[in-house]
Parts: sequence; C-alpha cells; structure tokens
Amino acid sequence: MTFEQYISHPAKTDGGEPTLLIGDGGRFDDEGHLRTVADRMIEACRGQTLADGTPADPVAEVIGLTHDFAKLTCWAQKHLRNQPSQHSDEYRYHAFPSALVTLYCLLECRDEVGGYAAEVATLVVAGHHDTQSPPESSKLAENYGRTTAEVRETYERVDDQFEDISDEVPERADRIIRAATDGAGSWDDFREWHDDRTEPIGGAHDHLVYFAQMGKRDAEVGYYGDVVRLWTALKLADQTAASGIEESDLDGRLPDRDALDQHVDDLDEGEGVLADLNSLRDQARKDATENAEGLVESDDVGLITLPTGFGKTYAGLSAGLRAADLSDSRLVYALPYTSILDQTASEIQSVFGVSPYSKAFTLHHHLSNTYTGLGDHYTDADIGRSPGALHAESWLSGLTLTTTVQLFESLAAPTARQATRVPSLRESVVVIDEPQAIPEDWWRIVPALVELLVDAYDATVILMTATQPGLVKYGSDELTTRELTDDTAQYTDFLAAHPRVTYRLHDTVRTDLGDEYPTLDYPTAGGRMSEAAGDGRDVLAVCNTRASAEELYRYVTPMATGEEDEPVELGRPLHDYVDETGELPSPVDLRRLALNAVAERDADTVYAFLSGDVRPDDRQLLIDTLYDDEAGDVDDPDPLLERDESVVLVSTSVVEAGVDVSFDTVFRDYAPIPNIVQSGGRCNRSFGGETGDVVVWRLAEPEDGNAIPSLVIHGGDGGDRLPLLRETGRVLRRHAEDGCIDESTMVSDTVGEFYESLFSGELDPGDERLSDAVASASMGELEGEHMIEEIESYEDVVACLTDRERADLLGGDLDAGDIGKHPGAQVNTDPDGWTEEVAVGNSRYLLVDARDASYHPVFGVR
Repeated sequence: MTFEQYISHPAKTDGGEPTLLIGDGGRFDDEGHLRTVADRMIEACRGQTLADGTPADPVAEVIGLTHDFAKLTCWAQKHLRNQPSQHSDEYRYHAFPSALVTLYCLLECRDEVGGYAAEVATLVVAGHHDTQSPPESSKLAENYGRTTAEVRETYERVDDQFEDISDEVPERADRIIRAATDGAGSWDDFREWHDDRTEPIGGAHDHLVYFAQMGKRDAEVGYYGDVVRLWTALKLADQTAASGIEESDLDGRLPDRDALDQHVDDLDEGEGVLADLNSLRDQARKDATENAEGLVESDDVGLITLPTGFGKTYAGLSAGLRAADLSDSRLVYALPYTSILDQTASEIQSVFGVSPYSKAFTLHHHLSNTYTGLGDHYTDADIGRSPGALHAESWLSGLTLTTTVQLFESLAAPTARQATRVPSLRESVVVIDEPQAIPEDWWRIVPALVELLVDAYDATVILMTATQPGLVKYGSDELTTRELTDDTAQYTDFLAAHPRVTYRLHDTVRTDLGDEYPTLDYPTAGGRMSEAAGDGRDVLAVCNTRASAEELYRYVTPMATGEEDEPVELGRPLHDYVDETGELPSPVDLRRLALNAVAERDADTVYAFLSGDVRPDDRQLLIDTLYDDEAGDVDDPDPLLERDESVVLVSTSVVEAGVDVSFDTVFRDYAPIPNIVQSGGRCNRSFGGETGDVVVWRLAEPEDGNAIPSLVIHGGDGGDRLPLLRETGRVLRRHAEDGCIDESTMVSDTVGEFYESLFSGELDPGDERLSDAVASASMGELEGEHMIEEIESYEDVVACLTDRERADLLGGDLDAGDIGKHPGAQVNTDPDGWTEEVAVGNSRYLLVDARDASYHPVFGVR
C-alpha cells in the first residue's frame, strides 16, 4: 500500500496539515521532519566531542536523519492517519528497525565514526520513545540479544517491515540513507548488509550477538554523558520540530543587565552603617560581574560567597547575565525552594520589566504556570504539551528561573519531559543559589553532574551562598573553583566590626550527652518567645516540621476568654476578607485589617504562621504584609515589621533562605550549621538598633508526632549514615564562649569546619549508589530517583479560596491549562480530605474548598 505523502506526525490542529517525513512528493528537503530534526541536532551538539574523541556533529546528524526511518512502513503510516490495520501494533513500531539503519550508516559508511559512537547512536535511536529515562544497553541486550522465540519473532517482524519498504517506497528509503551517509550507502546495500547479519534468523546471528555484547560491556568513561547528550538532543529536536516551533523561536533573548544597574543606582544609599553595607553590596556585584569574563574563559566553577543581606541575588544575576552575554547563550538560575522562586521572580519582573511568559524570562517549577506565548494547541501523545509549554519547559528563554531539583533531576536520567531542557544547558550559564540545601544523599552525585555540565556541555557554573558546602572542592577531582568577589574576608570583617546578631546555644544543645537528647517542651518554648516579644520586639521561630511549628504556634498565642481578647492572627483577617469580597486583599489592605484588630482588642502583638501547607499566594501576601516597604503609598500603613507593634512569626524552613524578612530575635530548632546560619540571616537584617539574638534550641516531640523534629529531618546525633547533627554539635561547642558565638565566626569558621569534618574525616557523604549509577550508565538505577523523596509521597492539592479559583476549578471539567492558571493555589501535602479528585493527563489533583473545614485560616490545608 503506497501513500501519496509520507508523514512523521499527524496534523497539530483540526484542518491543519500533517508533518511530512522527508518532504513534498518524497523530495529530501528542508520541509521534511528528518532534515529539520537533523539540523537541530547538529546545532544542539555543535562543537562537542564524544568520549572516544569523535565529533558529535556527524553522529547527531545521522541520528536525526534516521530516527524515524521505519515510519516509511504502511503500518506506521496507517497508525499516523488513525486508519485500521489487520496486523498487531508491533508492526507499526519504528524505533528498533530505525536504529538498525542508524548502525549501518555510522558503522559501515562513516569512516570518521568508530564502533563506540555507532553503539551510542544506535542505543539512542532504539530508545528515542522511552519516557522514564534514557535508554540502557542492558535493555537492548534483553530485547534483541537473546536466542529466544520472542526475540526471533522481533527480527522476523523487522524483516517484514523492511520488505514492505522495499515493495512500496524504496526510492524514499534510498534518499534517506544516501543523505545520512554522504552518498556512501544505499538502501540496496543496507538490505544486503542486514540480511547477512540476520542469518540464521533463529540462531546467534551477528545482530543478536552485537546487542548481547552491548549489554555485557562495562560502560566507558563518558558513556553516560554521551547517551544523555544525544538522547536529550534528539528529544528536543524531534519535539520542537513536530510541534511546529520555528527555528527563530529556539533562541531566547537575555534581559537587559543595564536595567539592573539602573535599579541599584536608584536605591537609597542609606546612612551610617547601612551606607557602608550598601557600598559593600555594590562592590560585591561589580567584582562578580567583572570577574565573570575570566570565569567564562576557564573551566573553573565560580563561587559567590556572601553573608545573608549582602546583595547576593543581584551579584549572581549581574555576573550570570554578563557571562551569558559573553558566551552568547542563556542563563539558568536555580534555587532550592518554590517560595524563594516566586519572590525572586517578582523581583526579576520588576527590575527588568519582563514577563514570565516571554522569550526573555521563564519561571519554571512544579507549581508554576510555565509557558511561552507561542501557541496553545496540543500535539500528539508523544509530546503531550503545547508549543508554548514545550518552549518554556525546555528552558529556551534568555533567563530561566527554576529549582535545584528540576536542574539536577534533569541531568540524572531525565524523563522524556525533562529531556528537552538538557540541550539548552550547552554553553549556558548556570547559577546555583543556596547549594547547601541540596539533600545529603545527592552530595556525591551532584559534583559528577556539575562535571558533566562543565566538561560535556561547556557550561559556566556559579555556586552562590553564605554557607558554601564545598561540594566541588571535596567531591570532584576534575574541577577547581574560583571566588568571583575580591577579598572575601572584607565581608566577614564588616560583620566583626558591626555585629548584627549573636548566636546563643540553649541548654538543650549546649552540652554533649551522647545518645541522650535533652529537649524543650512547647509551653516553655512558647513562654520564652512571648518574653522576647515584649516592648515591641519582633520574634521569629523556625521549626523543622509542620507539626512542630503548629504546636509551638498554639503555645505562643495567648488563650482567649472572649472575642474581645482574641489574639490578632494575620491569617484570619486574610480569610475573612476573601469570604466577604471573593478576592485576596492587598498587603496594604491586610495591614489595615490587622491594625484595626489590634486597636479594637487593645493588643500589642500580631501573630503569623508559614508552612508548606499554606497556599503560595497566601504565604507571599503574609510576607509582603510584614516586610514589603514598596507596597502602598506614603500615607498607607508601614510594613508590620517596621511598626511599634510586635510581630511573632512561627514558620517551617520555608522562611529560612532567600526570604526578605527581618526580626529582632530568631529561635531555631536544632539543625545543621548551614540551616542555623540561614535562619540567622532573618535576624537584624538591616543592622538596625541592638545586636539581635539567634537562639538554637532542641524542641521536643510534638503531641501528634512520633519523634523529635530535628531527628525526623536531619537524622540522629550518632547513629545515622551521615551524622550532621553530631558534627554540628561538636563544631558549635568548640567555638562557643559561655554558650555564645559571634556572627563573623559563625558564617566563616564554623561553616568551614562543619563541611571539612564531613568530607575530610572518616565520614562518607552522599549515596555512593547514585554516583556509581552515573559511572556505569545504569539508567534504570537512576530512574525514579528524586532529590526530595518526601515531596514525591505528597499529593498535588489545589486549595480554591477566591471566587475566581472556585469558579474555574470546582465542579467542572478541567485540563492542565485550567490548573496552570492558579499556581498560587497549589500545595504539596497530605490532606485529611478534599472536595474533588480530578485526573489531568498523567497527573492527579485533589481539589480543596479553602472556605470549609479542610482549610484552616492560619495553618492551611488540613
């Protein structure tokens, strides 16, 4: 059965035209899918070299030209046209027969390509429809390298497919092969080669032996990187071509760095200590920006090590944009928490005047509405997303703001959806903010993935934090680091001369009692916080678990005897406002509501609560109400943290890093030193008034918990695989004088000693299994691995609070676009109940009516 046109993908819209396989009328031209994919693969791999020294470009071209070769069969064409077939589905499968053509073109007809590169390319094409991870050679050995009846049937079916092509479209097959071999091969020669290698069909023929040996060989150095590089390049090229994304849309544009310079110049210079601080912030930004050129020209990993409050974000953005401009590439900026991402995204939009839906800027995390304004039609099931979503999720914009999880999970055996963003990392600049937040199990694999970025993708990597974990210093024998800020000691010297905070060890952590864990009960802890909040002082407590934070909040808020003396809890007027108006209040509106309640109840304290159970929109509103001095006009109420009333905030670690709030006193439940330092960065952030206190205590097991919170999150002091708390205790007690540590010592000496004790001693940080899987290219071992395992066990909950959210989402048929319109309502948690359960694609969402008992005004999703 012959078709007038041979297509690679059906039409993208009703009434649209399908995508042609090689060109109109069988001509091999730029209108065909194979040529387009080949050209885009060449561009994705340009200038790169495989582990055996083979240039990646010609290998990438052959993969692109041959990956859909077997769609020439009548069975594949019927399937693409949704026509019935009397044969089994296996006859339309095209990946393996196409891979045999790839192997022929590279092994037999390309003198510059050796056996290693041909093997990698064959593996990539054979697995180019794999969805959970890149293909693994052992799987090919199992499917095509055994003398079983099932394998024999596969080769017999492949023979039938090639025979059908010979009967119906041999001239098209010949054009493809000649293009892929620069004329050195032909369809007739391939058929002869293939027939020779499959004799006897039921025995150990050459093809079968080849794939059997492929599964037995140990992976060479660089094999993992080459498979990932070529497989992800094919995924991006294939999907963007099939989606109709134009070549001109594959490049983003960088935001204008001059806009950042102008924004900084327009900021208030301040007076006294604040003026000196702003001068240091400006110097750090300029140093990092100027030193970016030397970093780009080297293979080093850049470091920006600045105490919290010293302008780290602006320094990183400025240096990253400068480096990306020098590289003529794009910038990927990764942060650990979605709460920080949303705040940073708002700042980027304000400073640079860019939309997160433009080719200049993309915000990408699992709760965000991620797309670029290129179109919203959906393509076939292999792609499953619109061109706009594909563009944004492939990080093709000039600046992509994403999570550390998205970055590293995309490099560690990426799924098909993650794969399309990996080629965008070629020659890019990758800024990793707060790398100390990377989970300990990944401390061994992350240096290997950074090596992959630098060596295989020629990316420029910058690690940026107040507490450098030394992952590259201790975890890589290949890479060296360089500081991008000159004279880093001047920043800690400034803290020594102008101390913001003093770290104080509570009796529960001050003494080493071995396997005993002295703890502080919640009534006593709540009373201590209430004492600290007297005389208009603001107090923050950072807890390790949501249950612990809720229990502490209940004990710090006073018991009410009637409505007139109820505590002023910021979450309740927010919820009441939505009940009355159907929409969220502005930060200024919420301040007025809180201050009215303070006046009516003759109160002197406002209480607030933050955790991952609170909707992202509500969390940001609470933070802005407390601290955003740009919200409102001159006659509007000041941020609550700048007023005479006390503010008491109890939070989980969502407030710990990158969130702009400042308190007079911070209480931190026992945690590793980097977490303590990050929490300390929320204390006396602007060097105002007296030196602040950061009190480190160990809270007891909450009433509905089953363990001490610090042990739940960070492991035991002695018995776990990586005793972070034991080393924390040793270092803190060594530096404490009368239970106190000054800030300059804390942010430099204690942090350095903490990581040195972990990496240089008898301990062995990181999960060796993960790093071994990269070395052996064991994709199956990496498949399904997640940086934050507990998040994977949570449900995707959409808490519908406003009228718009309830109208859009409750009680109707939903698609991914409907859910994506309300990222600020999405919460990852384990809810007690829900209003509706909906399935959108492969995702499951639980819809919660946030105006009923399933959502608490203060604590969020129950």
